Amino acid sequence: MFKSRQFIIGLIVSVLFFALALRDIHLDQVWQALLEAEYWVLIPALVLYFVGVWFRSLRWRILLRPILPRITLRRTFEVEVIGYMANDILPARIGELVRAYVLSLTEGVRKTATLATILVERIFDGITMVGFAAAAILWVVLRDPDALETGPGHQFGTLISNMSVPLMVTTALFLGAIVVFLVVASSPRLMERLATFFFRFLPDRFRQRANRLLISFIEGLQSMRSPTSMLAVLGFSVVAWLFEAGMYYVIGTWGFDLRGTDGQLLPFYVYMLATAGINLATLIPQGPGFIGVFEAVAMAVLVGGFGVVRDPALSYVLVLHAALLIPVTLLGFYYMARESMSYRDLVKLEETRAEAAEEAHELEGPLTDIELAQEGIIGGSEAEEQLEEAGERRK
Repeated sequence: MFKSRQFIIGLIVSVLFFALALRDIHLDQVWQALLEAEYWVLIPALVLYFVGVWFRSLRWRILLRPILPRITLRRTFEVEVIGYMANDILPARIGELVRAYVLSLTEGVRKTATLATILVERIFDGITMVGFAAAAILWVVLRDPDALETGPGHQFGTLISNMSVPLMVTTALFLGAIVVFLVVASSPRLMERLATFFFRFLPDRFRQRANRLLISFIEGLQSMRSPTSMLAVLGFSVVAWLFEAGMYYVIGTWGFDLRGTDGQLLPFYVYMLATAGINLATLIPQGPGFIGVFEAVAMAVLVGGFGVVRDPALSYVLVLHAALLIPVTLLGFYYMARESMSYRDLVKLEETRAEAAEEAHELEGPLTDIELAQEGIIGGSEAEEQLEEAGERRK
């Protein structure tokens, strides 16, 4: 695992981004801010976070309905948390594959079917994050431009200020594209026809990959045959991420008293923008737990966009990241132990996945997992025996 190309690339990226986050930092002032923080706020913050995870579990239960009609909300929550734990300790967002692996062992569901529902989740998460970013940028440009900090050391604020008109146009186009996507996604047949039309302009290799992913996405949409189901999945996505943004807000406001360039407490939309930026940045190859990229992106938004003092901002980001990682990881280990699985089982899964990706000359990742599973490289023959070896001990 630790010799895989993805792990090495991710580690290098994480180190570079973490060094970027530490630029012009005074460690003594960071430590002082950590000492002065109000840590009682972690209690309501974690409540908000796990309520958000609960809503994600509810959303996943809807998507799983065609293949697991009787699965309980408690069960989806447990498997969801195990996936979060795997993402925090292993590279290349393997948590998605771990969730499919767990359901394959315990519920007898094909990995490709589960991965299809997770692909739909990721797309709706991306839509929500783009929507958060768009809404926050529109709000600050139209209603609160004085909140932006511009000039040297504040590249993000300068970018928004100087590019306000193009950003508003782009944002409006993104929001319109989201609406069009939702309309098209509600009709798999229409989606397939449109995709077939546009895919023909792609080179053969990319067209084949796009078709495979389209098949998985349409399979994952089976549970959303009605506008009500579509709106439920979108609504739960928005609510779940609002709860997580609420966690960011509670820790920043009452834990660290973060203030912007105007001396006022940061408004909620800033934390929405930070939430969006951090989570969209997970698309970048990086080390386990998103360490480094998380800190750099958060600092770019808070310091580079809204003038938060750099040292307290880093203290806040470190505590926030720890709060996002440690509790859910510990809970994930607990749930994994109840499944009679071990850390070694996860490492074996990652090693098999890394070998399969290497043979396919690909970087590991959720989209590659779907392709490898469809081709039988993950989930077939010898690889399948390796992946389910732990499950045989429980049967």
